[in-house]
This record gives sequence, structure tokens and C-alpha cells, in this order.
Amino acid sequence: MGMRPFMSILIVLLLAADALAVQSTTNAPAPVLPEGAPTMRVGVFPAPPYSVPHPGGQWTGESVAFFRMCAESANLRYQLVSFDTVHAAIEAVQNHAIDLIATGLSVTPERESYMDFTRSFAQSGVSIVVRVNRAPPLLTIARQVKDSHLPRMMCALLVISLLMAILVAWIERSKNPEHFGGSWMESLGQSLWWSVTTMTTVGYGDRVPKSFIGRLIGAMWTLLAFVLMTVLAGVIASELTVSRFQPMFRSIDQIRSLVCGVVADAASEAVAQEKGLKLQVFPDVETMLASLENQKIDAAVVDTASMRGLMHQGLYRDLAMLPDALTVNFIAFGAREGLPTDVMRSLNYWILRCARSSKFQNWNQSNLADIP
Repeated sequence: MGMRPFMSILIVLLLAADALAVQSTTNAPAPVLPEGAPTMRVGVFPAPPYSVPHPGGQWTGESVAFFRMCAESANLRYQLVSFDTVHAAIEAVQNHAIDLIATGLSVTPERESYMDFTRSFAQSGVSIVVRVNRAPPLLTIARQVKDSHLPRMMCALLVISLLMAILVAWIERSKNPEHFGGSWMESLGQSLWWSVTTMTTVGYGDRVPKSFIGRLIGAMWTLLAFVLMTVLAGVIASELTVSRFQPMFRSIDQIRSLVCGVVADAASEAVAQEKGLKLQVFPDVETMLASLENQKIDAAVVDTASMRGLMHQGLYRDLAMLPDALTVNFIAFGAREGLPTDVMRSLNYWILRCARSSKFQNWNQSNLADIP
């Protein structure tokens, strides 16, 4: 009994010490570099809309702006170095000609073997882009009609029209021989003509039922046929309109034997090679997508987020991405091996902090994609 007060006091002291430790950790100062830290050489390369060059050596774009935000918070002094391609920038990192790459890169096992990465700040992937079928030929329209509900609907209309013709022929043949007389087959043929012209709202008037029952059936068929033909016309317009804006291919299996474009040394190139696609290498995304639009290649393997950003800007309206991405990648800034620990620690801290900022989130929402 006498030990209980001492145990209670000990527990209270331990809890208080733990709270003080948590508070001291929470209140720890954010890591920033000292004023005398060396200036970092930071590479950039064209990757619109995230890394965009301008005359005079100026660079804009969401990825570059995000790096500037993090560098300013970390008190990191840097000098931008321009490169023409991602390959040139990565080679410069490998050779320690530059310290960092401010254009976000996909983190891949191959790149991890010869360079370091900061904390990931976005997610992207590798997807396939194909042309949109805006002006399909007759064979495409016929295939679209065959795969739709139109054949079944038209068959149903013809069956209903035939039933109406049989019913009117049976009623009007003896009572209205002028319009539906003759043999049974002749009467049926005349009734079928009347049924079809009534269904299509043509109504020549050369064949009309005269009996009360016949006219009642004719009135009901006129109203029903009007509704059915209106629905059919709407379905035809919808099917043909949709077919004009469908991708020419819908899955990777349909393009395995076709020529796919890919940017040299991009993360998408390794993924495309793993999938066994027939590749044609291009120096940059713009040249590759232009070749796709001009039908020089059949598809293109691209960075998912970058392509979404370009499409959101209204570019490449005749292209569409397949819904299923080939891979999902994490995006980070590249760094040379052996970069000082304090630089990486400070930069990683502010990448995580700035990624939560409202400005960064607004970039993502406005482009409908993450920063690549």
C-alpha cells in the first residue's frame, strides 16, 4: 500500500518528461542553410508546362516555381544551368557538373543507381496517347453501328411494323379491298407498305384503313411509331457523334504491332521497352506529339501528368490518353551523389512543407494533374 503514492508520482513525472520532449521536438527550428553556404548549380531542361524556357535565359513553369519556393525557404543559393534535353541534364548530374535538377524527374530504379533523389513531392506515371477519331471513314461508322444497340432496335422496329401490317391486312382486306384487297400476300404487301410509311411519318395517303378498328389501330401505330422513331434518331445521332471522338485504339494490346513514339532517355522509354512496344525515339515531347498528329506514328508513350497539363491548356485536341496507365511513378528533384547532407536535409524538409502549401495545391487543381 505504501508504494502506490510513489508509483503515481513516478508515472506523473515520466508523462511530464515525455510531454516536454515532444514539445521541444515540435518547436525545433526548421533546417536552413547558413549564409556562407556555397552556391548550387541547378539544371533545368524544357518540359512544358512545368519547365518552360524564355529568351534571356529565364525559366518558368510549375516545377521550377516549386523548386524556387523550396530553395528560398531553405536559404539555398543556386544558379540555373540550361540544358536542351533531359539526357543532357542527367549526364551533367552524373559527371558532377551540376548539383541538382529543378525539373522534376520520375524516380526509377535505373536512375537511382547513378544519382540521388530528394523527397517525392508529386505522383505521375507513364501513359499511352493516341489520335482521336474525329472524322471516321465509312468502315469505322459501320463498325460503330454494328457494336451498338442500333441493329437490335431496327430489327425490333421492323418486327413491330410487320405485326401491325398483318393485323391491318386481316381487318381491312375484306372491308377495304380498294386499298388492301387481292390475295393474302398482296394484301399483306400493301399493309406492310402502309405500316412502313406510317412509321417513318411519310404518310403518302395511298393506303389508309377505313374501318373503325382499322383506324383505331392506325392511330395507335402512328403515335407509337412517332415515339419509337424519335428514340431511334436520338440513338443514331448519339452513337455517330460519340464515334467521332473516340480514341483510335483503346488498349495496349491493339498497338503492340504499331509504331509508338517515345522521348529519348525519359522514364517512359524504359517502360515502353519493358512492354515490348515498337519504338521510334524523338528528341523532345513536342516533336513526338507533332508526328503523332501528322500520322507519322500510331501512338506515343508519355508522362501522364505532363500530358494532362498540356491537354488542360487546350493543346493537342486531336489526341487522347488511354484510361489505363502503364505505370505509376513518384516525382522528385534529382541530385548528384555526394551532395552535402545539410543541403539534402534542408531541401527535403522544405519540399515536404511547401508541398502542403495552398499555392502548390492550387497548381495541381488548375492543371488537373500533379506537378511532374
